[in-house]
Amino acid sequence: MTYFVNTMKTAAFLILFALPLMALPKKPEKDVVYIEEFAADGITLKVEKPGWVYASKKGGRKRGALKVGINVELVSFTDKAYFVRGKKEDGVGVSGWVTPAAFSSKDPKFVEKLKQVHTRQLLVRDLIAKKEVALGMTTDEAGQVLGKPTKTKLRRTAEGQTQVWEFVEYEKINHYTTSRDPYTGTIYRRLSHTTNEEKSKTVVEFENGYVSAFEVSENNGPDNPTIVTAPIIFTW
Repeated sequence: MTYFVNTMKTAAFLILFALPLMALPKKPEKDVVYIEEFAADGITLKVEKPGWVYASKKGGRKRGALKVGINVELVSFTDKAYFVRGKKEDGVGVSGWVTPAAFSSKDPKFVEKLKQVHTRQLLVRDLIAKKEVALGMTTDEAGQVLGKPTKTKLRRTAEGQTQVWEFVEYEKINHYTTSRDPYTGTIYRRLSHTTNEEKSKTVVEFENGYVSAFEVSENNGPDNPTIVTAPIIFTW
């Protein structure tokens, strides 16, 4: 069963930093966020001062120092360290974990924003694993939770784009008639036909690519229905 999360804190994280989701490694580390999760075009950073490259995000063996002035590829990160690919001072390629203080970005608030992205992506990853949808998720993220919609509707205006996904679950209902055997007089039920009837319906609305609202309805049938006996058939 799919569940929905609707909290202001969750929505704030998701709406502010929602970007297209890519495939994760088969076994992602629990506290590591990968660039392909949210930035398909990748992220490059400039080395501003010598930064030691370590084998582990917690330190460990040194693999060399990055060359100052070059650009490196950001591969993944935690809230305290970056895993990058670049070159050492001797020009040899190197990859490993480096402190954020060694780099600069065009955005002066890059480090702060990346920490917020880290928080968001770990939250999204957890929600997807639990099959929960939240406000602010992208269409890709919501699709990983809900699957392929039964019906979609797209509307474009000067203010942007809205999209509606519908997920309808059906169940088969057998209908019977009561009959009497003309020779023996035995009363029996006979299957007359089968119909597919709506059991539940989920509607998810997107504004400019992010979940803005959702609605879940279930068909529970009539409340306290009146019960009558089957038709009484007399034989003589």
